[in-house]
Amino acid sequence: MLRLILIATLAMFTPFALAVELPKAVKACVNKNSQATSSVQTIELRSKDRRGYEQVLRANSYVKRSPGGKARIMMHFNEPFDMRGARFLIIEKAPRNDMYIYMPGLMMVRKITSKRISSSILGTDFSYEDYERLHGMLSDLRSEQAADAKIGKRRVHVINSYPKAGSGYDKITTYIDTKTCVALKTELFGKKNKLRKVLTVDARDIHRHGKIYIPHKLLMRDLRDKTETRMIVEKINIDVSLEDKLFDPKLFKKVKLPAMQAD
Repeated sequence: MLRLILIATLAMFTPFALAVELPKAVKACVNKNSQATSSVQTIELRSKDRRGYEQVLRANSYVKRSPGGKARIMMHFNEPFDMRGARFLIIEKAPRNDMYIYMPGLMMVRKITSKRISSSILGTDFSYEDYERLHGMLSDLRSEQAADAKIGKRRVHVINSYPKAGSGYDKITTYIDTKTCVALKTELFGKKNKLRKVLTVDARDIHRHGKIYIPHKLLMRDLRDKTETRMIVEKINIDVSLEDKLFDPKLFKKVKLPAMQAD
């Protein structure tokens, strides 16, 4: 919704994961491809405005899930130079997640309020809400399964979801590949049911890591603003050891980041 700039862990996820009660066939598919307990990813975000100007950001994304399933996600930006050291953190909680952002130039950590939920993350086409939904960290959806469909030659489960009041969207339609259980397309409808954004994944860019499938390239297009952000996953480490202090906003200025392991 994702969900200043953005995104992404990508670790092992169904884009815009459905944190709701699903039909049995779909639930089994999604569970089969559920996230690992932790992951580290190196990602590149390439955002284009309507004039074709491109902004490139690079970041490491750290994800850790507790035994109860609650997630913490922290992104650390390395490029461009003027954003180096910026961090974005989500701590999954009920009834509302805690979100923080740290910008080195300001030398302070700020908590993101619910009023900014639909704001862009660092100039990308992902909002804060997008980012939360990307990782299945929101459970405010009422969902129903439509008839299966096809995207190209791939059969997909179709799920229509309806967020509660306060969301930037009235409806979300997700097309889940029956083979990999990754969402090949997610349509995000704004107010008055008008299509606002589309997130797509080419099936050729989905790769298997152990027992799970992970998309290595995603494209988010904003149809109203005529902009787009492409996310490229360059490296992935799964089920790595991550200390809890990495996800403590009070330690943003001093905690040492773990190095990516060689592929």
